[in-house]
Amino acid sequence: ILRFRVKDVLFVGNGIFQLVTMVEDVVRAEHSASPTKPIYILGNSFGGCIALAVAARNPGTDLVLVLVNPATSFERSRIKTLLSVFSPLSDRACIAAAALLNYNIHNEVNMALSMMKSGRHPFEALSRLTSNMSSSLKHSKMLDKLPKDTLKWKIKLIKQAASYANSHIQSVTAEVLLLTSCADRLLPSKSEANRLQKKLPKCRVFFFEKHGHSLLLEHGVHVSSIIKCSSLYRHSRRYHRVHDYIPPSATDMKEADKISRGTMLKTCPAMYSTMEDGAVVRGLAGLPEEGPVLLVGNHMLMGTEIIPLGAELMRRRKVVVRGVAHPLLFPRKARTRSQGHDLFDFLNLWGGVPMTYRCMYELLAAGEFVLLYPGGYREALHCKGEEHRLFWPDQAEFVRMAAQFDATIVPFGVVGEDDLVNLLWTFDDIRSVPFGRKLLRGYSNHLKLRDTQEVIFPGAVPKIPGRFYYRFGKPIPTRGRQDVLTDRRAATELYFDVKSEVEEIIAYLLEKREEDRYRSILPRLLHRAVRGSKTEVPAFNP
Repeated sequence: ILRFRVKDVLFVGNGIFQLVTMVEDVVRAEHSASPTKPIYILGNSFGGCIALAVAARNPGTDLVLVLVNPATSFERSRIKTLLSVFSPLSDRACIAAAALLNYNIHNEVNMALSMMKSGRHPFEALSRLTSNMSSSLKHSKMLDKLPKDTLKWKIKLIKQAASYANSHIQSVTAEVLLLTSCADRLLPSKSEANRLQKKLPKCRVFFFEKHGHSLLLEHGVHVSSIIKCSSLYRHSRRYHRVHDYIPPSATDMKEADKISRGTMLKTCPAMYSTMEDGAVVRGLAGLPEEGPVLLVGNHMLMGTEIIPLGAELMRRRKVVVRGVAHPLLFPRKARTRSQGHDLFDFLNLWGGVPMTYRCMYELLAAGEFVLLYPGGYREALHCKGEEHRLFWPDQAEFVRMAAQFDATIVPFGVVGEDDLVNLLWTFDDIRSVPFGRKLLRGYSNHLKLRDTQEVIFPGAVPKIPGRFYYRFGKPIPTRGRQDVLTDRRAATELYFDVKSEVEEIIAYLLEKREEDRYRSILPRLLHRAVRGSKTEVPAFNP
């Protein structure tokens, strides 16, 4: 990723073209060294104009532009109006007024609140808040050191850059990720994002509702996570979900924790595994150490078990589970409005892939831990009275594919959705009313599902939260099982052995959870209030 800042550089003549040429030279050198790899250019404000200019002049180079509140809207901006009002005053006064307009007190307060949520003392957070505010005032003393006519020179560069970028924007063919601050008081970044998305053929927009112009300096903005969530991180010209994935960084883990925090608090997952000798133990000690591993289990309503499962495996075993899910869960989002990440982003950060045999083949070939739900959307969108019931197809393809790569199959079961919500209606209820089938067909067509698939998302009301219980069965190795590859009957027997194991695990958990005196959320909250918020809550003895 190339980042450029202009500091203490004097341009003679038409400075903007010299700056564009300087960036172009670096881009072309990188392209010559690695012609098959993309080049990422991160352009902030004025830098966004430079990035667009470089992309317009180099359409044959594989570029990915990350533009942060680009200054292409300068001619319609508040800052231009402000500077015209303050023009009789000195440059220092104009710059000070612009800095004051750009100051985001909301961001400072958010940083202080985040520190308190992470366990810092309130006085420490307050001290940090007052220190940041006072440092902003101290920086105003630097204005006395600015050379005369600095502001006029910078404004001239911005005008030139914005004019050139806007006049050549139709030549930009690069992928563009536009990071937009809706509370930008210097530039009309929100309306400019709408305009640029119409002009740029490969543009995606990520809106930040409460952030100001200096987005990269504000709390809670992680560009690398956003790039990965947007499926823009790649090693070659085409994005590949399996091979272009990189495990979550520390920053990604914090972002994922924000997604899972509420669910983890409500459900407090209790996890069990089965050792080689058949003993059931609390924790994940019974899982294999190395892949390829195929985790095969049951869906609960709306896939609510996925986030706690992925988060706990990462926290306890440092294992990234690559989920295989319905293609509907991988939308190509052109616009995202969020202060945080959602389930779709969680799947991208955790390396999820659409359900195709090719993706499963490539994941197992790479030695990954793969999460598979044979019941698919039918289990996740089940009807009333079908909680904890399996809807697996008759095909045993995943068994043969596991045997092809000597993968270890781990059956697992999860229960607890009936302690979380009450179902109001499902697709079965809609189907039984007048025009219900037509409604289901129209909704399925809207989701671009196959003709045989009729779905609608169920209606539910929350209950006082209970608890999720997971148990991983005894690992089933497929190494040396050539009969599974050559004999359809052997493959079918193994398939039904896995299915029966999952059903037995579900029955086991439903029975054993009755012994858990921390099944309801109230005893759990009391336990953590006494023992500490991060202490593990006890559960039933296996």
